[in-house]
Amino acid sequence: MMDRVIKETMDLLIDGKGFYMEAFTSPEEDLGFYLYTPIKNGRLAVIFSRLGQEDENHLALLHHLRSIQQSAYVLNIVFTSDAPVPFKEQRANYSEVYVNGDGEFFGHDDVSLSVLAKKSTTLSRFTPKVMLVSLILMALNVLIYGVTAVASGGLDIHVLVLIDFGAKVNELIVAGEYYRLLTSAFLHGDFTHILFNMYALFALGRIAEEALGHKKFLLVYLVSALGGGIMSFFFTPQVSVGASGAVFGLLGAVLIMAFFGHAKVDKRMFPRISLVLFLNLFSGFSSSSIDNFGHIGGLLAGLFITGVLMLLSKDGSSKDPLG
Repeated sequence: MMDRVIKETMDLLIDGKGFYMEAFTSPEEDLGFYLYTPIKNGRLAVIFSRLGQEDENHLALLHHLRSIQQSAYVLNIVFTSDAPVPFKEQRANYSEVYVNGDGEFFGHDDVSLSVLAKKSTTLSRFTPKVMLVSLILMALNVLIYGVTAVASGGLDIHVLVLIDFGAKVNELIVAGEYYRLLTSAFLHGDFTHILFNMYALFALGRIAEEALGHKKFLLVYLVSALGGGIMSFFFTPQVSVGASGAVFGLLGAVLIMAFFGHAKVDKRMFPRISLVLFLNLFSGFSSSSIDNFGHIGGLLAGLFITGVLMLLSKDGSSKDPLG
Protein backbone atom coordinates (compact mmCIF):
# COMPACT_ATOMS: atom_id res chain seq x y z
CA MET A 1 0.00 0.00 0.00
CA MET A 2 2.75 2.47 0.98
CA ASP A 3 4.65 1.83 -2.27
CA ARG A 4 1.48 2.42 -4.28
CA VAL A 5 0.72 5.74 -2.52
CA ILE A 6 4.32 6.91 -2.98
CA LYS A 7 4.29 6.01 -6.69
CA GLU A 8 0.94 7.73 -7.29
CA THR A 9 2.14 10.84 -5.43
CA MET A 10 5.39 10.92 -7.40
CA ASP A 11 3.48 10.55 -10.68
CA LEU A 12 1.21 13.42 -9.67
CA LEU A 13 3.95 15.79 -8.50
CA ILE A 14 6.81 14.96 -10.89
CA ASP A 15 4.95 14.16 -14.11
CA GLY A 16 1.89 16.30 -13.46
CA LYS A 17 3.24 19.34 -11.63
CA GLY A 18 6.92 19.55 -12.53
CA PHE A 19 8.43 18.69 -9.13
CA TYR A 20 12.01 17.47 -8.87
CA MET A 21 13.41 14.63 -6.73
CA GLU A 22 16.53 14.69 -4.59
CA ALA A 23 18.10 12.33 -2.05
CA PHE A 24 18.89 13.11 1.59
CA THR A 25 20.12 11.10 4.58
CA SER A 26 16.98 9.89 6.32
CA PRO A 27 16.59 7.77 9.49
CA GLU A 28 14.30 5.68 7.27
CA GLU A 29 16.66 4.45 4.59
CA ASP A 30 13.94 3.43 2.14
CA LEU A 31 12.43 6.94 2.37
CA GLY A 32 15.63 8.90 1.88
CA PHE A 33 14.35 11.16 -0.85
CA TYR A 34 12.08 14.19 -1.20
CA LEU A 35 10.17 15.94 -3.95
CA TYR A 36 10.43 19.68 -4.36
CA THR A 37 9.53 22.68 -6.47
CA PRO A 38 11.05 26.18 -6.23
CA ILE A 39 8.95 28.80 -4.42
CA LYS A 40 9.54 32.43 -3.57
CA ASN A 41 11.67 31.90 -0.46
CA GLY A 42 13.27 28.54 -1.20
CA ARG A 43 11.56 25.21 -1.84
CA LEU A 44 8.28 23.48 -1.25
CA ALA A 45 9.43 20.02 -0.16
CA VAL A 46 7.39 16.83 0.20
CA ILE A 47 8.71 13.89 2.26
CA PHE A 48 7.30 10.51 3.27
CA SER A 49 7.53 9.14 6.82
CA ARG A 50 6.19 6.35 9.00
CA LEU A 51 4.25 7.37 12.09
CA GLY A 52 6.70 7.79 14.94
CA GLN A 53 9.56 8.75 12.60
CA GLU A 54 8.04 11.88 11.09
CA ASP A 55 9.82 14.35 13.39
CA GLU A 56 13.25 12.75 12.93
CA ASN A 57 12.71 12.60 9.19
CA HIS A 58 11.70 16.25 9.14
CA LEU A 59 14.80 17.27 11.09
CA ALA A 60 17.02 15.20 8.79
CA LEU A 61 15.59 17.00 5.76
CA LEU A 62 16.11 20.41 7.38
CA HIS A 63 19.74 19.47 8.09
CA HIS A 64 20.18 18.51 4.44
CA LEU A 65 18.60 21.74 3.23
CA ARG A 66 20.84 23.84 5.51
CA SER A 67 23.88 22.05 4.06
CA ILE A 68 22.90 23.22 0.57
CA GLN A 69 21.82 26.66 1.83
CA GLN A 70 18.14 26.20 1.06
CA SER A 71 15.08 26.99 3.14
CA ALA A 72 11.80 25.16 2.64
CA TYR A 73 8.17 24.69 3.51
CA VAL A 74 7.88 20.97 4.26
CA LEU A 75 4.83 18.79 3.68
CA ASN A 76 5.27 15.46 5.49
CA ILE A 77 3.10 12.57 4.24
CA VAL A 78 2.87 10.23 7.23
CA PHE A 79 1.79 6.57 6.97
CA THR A 80 -0.13 5.63 10.11
CA SER A 81 -0.90 1.92 9.50
CA ASP A 82 -4.21 2.77 11.24
CA ALA A 83 -2.50 3.75 14.52
CA PRO A 84 -4.04 6.78 16.28
CA VAL A 85 -2.41 10.10 15.41
CA PRO A 86 -1.30 12.16 18.41
CA PHE A 87 -2.39 15.79 18.65
CA LYS A 88 0.33 18.17 17.51
CA GLU A 89 0.65 21.92 17.61
CA GLN A 90 1.06 23.71 14.32
CA ARG A 91 4.62 24.58 13.31
CA ALA A 92 5.85 27.32 11.01
CA ASN A 93 6.66 26.24 7.45
CA TYR A 94 5.48 22.69 8.12
CA SER A 95 2.40 20.57 7.43
CA GLU A 96 1.50 16.93 7.94
CA VAL A 97 -1.07 14.83 6.14
CA TYR A 98 -1.78 11.22 7.03
CA VAL A 99 -2.39 8.00 5.10
CA ASN A 100 -4.25 5.11 6.73
CA GLY A 101 -3.87 1.39 6.12
CA ASP A 102 -6.21 1.53 3.12
CA GLY A 103 -4.16 4.22 1.42
CA GLU A 104 -6.68 6.97 2.18
CA PHE A 105 -5.48 10.48 3.01
CA PHE A 106 -6.85 12.41 5.99
CA GLY A 107 -5.97 15.41 8.14
CA HIS A 108 -5.52 17.78 5.21
CA ASP A 109 -4.76 21.47 5.63
CA ASP A 110 -4.81 24.12 2.90
CA VAL A 111 -1.23 23.41 1.84
CA SER A 112 -1.64 19.65 1.48
CA LEU A 113 -4.96 20.10 -0.33
CA SER A 114 -3.30 22.42 -2.82
CA VAL A 115 -0.16 20.32 -3.34
CA LEU A 116 -1.95 16.98 -3.67
CA ALA A 117 -4.91 18.19 -5.74
CA LYS A 118 -5.12 16.07 -8.86
CA LYS A 119 -4.74 17.92 -12.14
CA SER A 120 -7.30 17.41 -14.87
CA THR A 121 -6.02 15.19 -17.68
CA THR A 122 -8.02 17.13 -20.26
CA LEU A 123 -6.62 20.10 -22.11
CA SER A 124 -7.38 23.42 -20.52
CA ARG A 125 -10.26 25.20 -22.19
CA PHE A 126 -9.31 27.75 -24.79
CA THR A 127 -9.64 31.27 -23.46
CA PRO A 128 -8.56 34.36 -25.40
CA LYS A 129 -7.03 35.87 -22.25
CA VAL A 130 -4.56 32.98 -21.91
CA MET A 131 -3.17 33.44 -25.42
CA LEU A 132 -3.82 37.13 -26.00
CA VAL A 133 -0.40 37.81 -27.57
CA SER A 134 -0.70 34.74 -29.81
CA LEU A 135 -4.05 35.97 -31.12
CA ILE A 136 -2.68 39.48 -31.72
CA LEU A 137 0.29 38.04 -33.63
CA MET A 138 -2.04 35.84 -35.68
CA ALA A 139 -4.26 38.81 -36.48
CA LEU A 140 -1.26 40.90 -37.49
CA ASN A 141 0.07 38.17 -39.78
CA VAL A 142 -3.34 37.67 -41.41
CA LEU A 143 -3.84 41.43 -41.82
CA ILE A 144 -0.46 41.85 -43.52
CA TYR A 145 -1.18 38.84 -45.75
CA GLY A 146 -4.51 40.40 -46.72
CA VAL A 147 -2.84 43.70 -47.63
CA THR A 148 -0.18 41.95 -49.73
CA ALA A 149 -2.85 39.80 -51.40
CA VAL A 150 -4.73 42.94 -52.43
CA ALA A 151 -1.48 44.47 -53.72
CA SER A 152 -0.77 41.27 -55.70
CA GLY A 153 -4.31 40.90 -57.01
CA GLY A 154 -4.62 37.31 -55.74
CA LEU A 155 -3.83 34.82 -52.99
CA ASP A 156 -0.35 34.07 -54.38
CA ILE A 157 1.80 37.03 -53.34
CA HIS A 158 4.08 38.47 -55.99
CA VAL A 159 7.76 38.43 -55.01
CA LEU A 160 8.11 42.19 -55.76
CA VAL A 161 5.26 42.90 -53.32
CA LEU A 162 7.00 40.79 -50.68
CA ILE A 163 10.23 42.70 -51.23
CA ASP A 164 8.40 46.04 -50.97
CA PHE A 165 6.85 44.94 -47.66
CA GLY A 166 10.11 43.78 -46.06
CA ALA A 167 11.06 40.29 -47.26
CA LYS A 168 14.51 38.94 -46.44
CA VAL A 169 16.72 39.92 -49.37
CA ASN A 170 20.39 39.40 -48.57
CA GLU A 171 21.68 42.12 -50.88
CA LEU A 172 19.37 44.73 -49.32
CA ILE A 173 20.30 43.64 -45.79
CA VAL A 174 24.00 44.02 -46.67
CA ALA A 175 23.12 47.49 -47.94
CA GLY A 176 21.81 48.40 -44.47
CA GLU A 177 18.16 47.34 -44.43
CA TYR A 178 18.58 45.19 -41.30
CA TYR A 179 14.90 45.44 -40.36
CA ARG A 180 14.22 42.79 -43.03
CA LEU A 181 15.67 40.14 -40.68
CA LEU A 182 12.53 40.60 -38.56
CA THR A 183 9.87 41.99 -40.90
CA SER A 184 10.21 38.98 -43.19
CA ALA A 185 8.70 36.85 -40.39
CA PHE A 186 5.36 38.68 -40.82
CA LEU A 187 5.04 37.99 -44.56
CA HIS A 188 3.74 34.88 -46.35
CA GLY A 189 3.91 33.75 -49.95
CA ASP A 190 0.48 32.20 -50.40
CA PHE A 191 -2.67 31.08 -48.60
CA THR A 192 -1.34 27.59 -47.73
CA HIS A 193 1.83 29.12 -46.29
CA ILE A 194 0.00 31.39 -43.85
CA LEU A 195 -2.64 28.75 -43.07
CA PHE A 196 -0.09 26.21 -41.83
CA ASN A 197 1.97 28.79 -39.93
CA MET A 198 -1.07 30.28 -38.18
CA TYR A 199 -2.36 26.83 -37.25
CA ALA A 200 1.05 26.02 -35.72
CA LEU A 201 1.11 29.38 -33.91
CA PHE A 202 -2.35 28.72 -32.49
CA ALA A 203 -1.46 25.18 -31.35
CA LEU A 204 1.89 26.09 -29.78
CA GLY A 205 0.87 29.56 -28.66
CA ARG A 206 -1.66 28.35 -26.11
CA ILE A 207 0.89 26.07 -24.44
CA ALA A 208 3.88 28.40 -24.60
CA GLU A 209 2.08 31.63 -23.69
CA GLU A 210 0.33 30.08 -20.69
CA ALA A 211 3.67 28.77 -19.42
CA LEU A 212 5.78 31.85 -20.21
CA GLY A 213 3.33 34.66 -19.62
CA HIS A 214 2.47 37.32 -22.21
CA LYS A 215 5.66 39.43 -22.12
CA LYS A 216 8.15 36.56 -22.10
CA PHE A 217 6.17 34.75 -24.78
CA LEU A 218 6.40 37.83 -27.03
CA LEU A 219 10.13 38.06 -26.29
CA VAL A 220 10.67 34.41 -27.24
CA TYR A 221 8.60 34.85 -30.42
CA LEU A 222 10.49 37.94 -31.61
CA VAL A 223 13.94 36.59 -30.70
CA SER A 224 13.11 33.34 -32.53
CA ALA A 225 11.88 35.25 -35.58
CA LEU A 226 15.09 37.29 -35.58
CA GLY A 227 17.21 34.17 -35.08
CA GLY A 228 15.52 32.56 -38.06
CA GLY A 229 16.15 35.65 -40.19
CA ILE A 230 19.83 35.79 -39.24
CA MET A 231 20.45 32.10 -39.96
CA SER A 232 18.61 32.43 -43.27
CA PHE A 233 20.71 35.47 -44.17
CA PHE A 234 23.94 33.53 -43.73
CA PHE A 235 22.93 30.24 -45.35
CA THR A 236 19.99 30.87 -47.71
CA PRO A 237 20.67 33.21 -50.65
CA GLN A 238 17.07 33.28 -51.92
CA VAL A 239 14.35 35.76 -50.97
CA SER A 240 12.68 34.39 -47.86
CA VAL A 241 9.50 35.11 -45.86
CA GLY A 242 7.33 33.43 -43.25
CA ALA A 243 6.69 32.99 -39.52
CA SER A 244 8.19 29.49 -39.55
CA GLY A 245 11.36 30.58 -37.72
CA ALA A 246 9.29 32.07 -34.91
CA VAL A 247 7.06 28.97 -34.82
CA PHE A 248 10.12 26.71 -34.59
CA GLY A 249 11.33 28.94 -31.76
CA LEU A 250 8.08 28.29 -29.89
CA LEU A 251 8.53 24.59 -30.58
CA GLY A 252 11.99 24.85 -29.02
CA ALA A 253 10.58 26.76 -26.05
CA VAL A 254 7.97 24.08 -25.34
CA LEU A 255 10.60 21.38 -25.88
CA ILE A 256 13.03 22.79 -23.32
CA MET A 257 10.26 23.49 -20.79
CA ALA A 258 9.01 19.91 -21.15
CA PHE A 259 12.56 18.54 -20.78
CA PHE A 260 13.26 20.49 -17.60
CA GLY A 261 9.83 19.86 -16.10
CA HIS A 262 8.13 23.26 -16.18
CA ALA A 263 5.03 23.12 -13.97
CA LYS A 264 2.69 24.07 -16.84
CA VAL A 265 4.23 21.87 -19.55
CA ASP A 266 3.73 18.12 -19.20
CA LYS A 267 7.01 16.17 -19.36
CA ARG A 268 5.19 13.48 -21.30
CA MET A 269 4.97 15.94 -24.21
CA PHE A 270 8.75 15.77 -24.72
CA PRO A 271 8.85 12.66 -26.98
CA ARG A 272 5.92 13.90 -29.09
CA ILE A 273 7.45 17.36 -29.53
CA SER A 274 10.82 15.82 -30.42
CA LEU A 275 9.15 13.68 -33.11
CA VAL A 276 7.26 16.66 -34.57
CA LEU A 277 10.51 18.63 -34.63
CA PHE A 278 12.42 15.82 -36.36
CA LEU A 279 9.72 15.30 -39.00
CA ASN A 280 9.52 19.02 -39.78
CA LEU A 281 13.28 19.38 -40.11
CA PHE A 282 13.47 16.23 -42.23
CA SER A 283 10.74 17.47 -44.57
CA GLY A 284 12.52 20.81 -44.78
CA PHE A 285 15.79 19.28 -45.90
CA SER A 286 13.86 17.14 -48.40
CA SER A 287 12.50 20.22 -50.21
CA SER A 288 14.55 22.91 -51.92
CA SER A 289 11.68 25.41 -51.60
CA ILE A 290 11.71 25.42 -47.77
CA ASP A 291 14.09 27.72 -45.91
CA ASN A 292 15.23 25.11 -43.42
CA PHE A 293 18.09 27.25 -42.14
CA GLY A 294 15.49 29.81 -41.07
CA HIS A 295 13.74 27.01 -39.17
CA ILE A 296 16.97 25.95 -37.48
CA GLY A 297 17.86 29.53 -36.57
CA GLY A 298 14.45 30.06 -35.00
CA LEU A 299 14.68 26.76 -33.12
CA LEU A 300 18.12 27.55 -31.69
CA ALA A 301 17.08 31.06 -30.72
CA GLY A 302 13.92 29.74 -29.02
CA LEU A 303 15.89 27.11 -27.11
CA PHE A 304 18.49 29.66 -26.04
CA ILE A 305 16.23 32.49 -24.88
CA THR A 306 13.85 30.13 -23.05
CA GLY A 307 16.80 28.43 -21.34
CA VAL A 308 18.11 31.82 -20.23
CA LEU A 309 14.69 32.83 -18.89
CA MET A 310 14.41 29.56 -16.96
CA LEU A 311 17.89 29.98 -15.44
CA LEU A 312 17.20 33.58 -14.43
CA SER A 313 13.87 32.63 -12.86
CA LYS A 314 15.41 29.68 -11.03
CA ASP A 315 18.07 31.95 -9.56
CA GLY A 316 15.24 34.17 -8.40
CA SER A 317 13.69 31.17 -6.59
CA SER A 318 10.28 31.66 -8.20
CA LYS A 319 7.79 28.84 -7.70
CA ASP A 320 6.86 29.04 -11.34
CA PRO A 321 10.18 28.83 -13.22
CA LEU A 322 8.97 31.37 -15.76
CA GLY A 323 6.06 33.07 -14.04
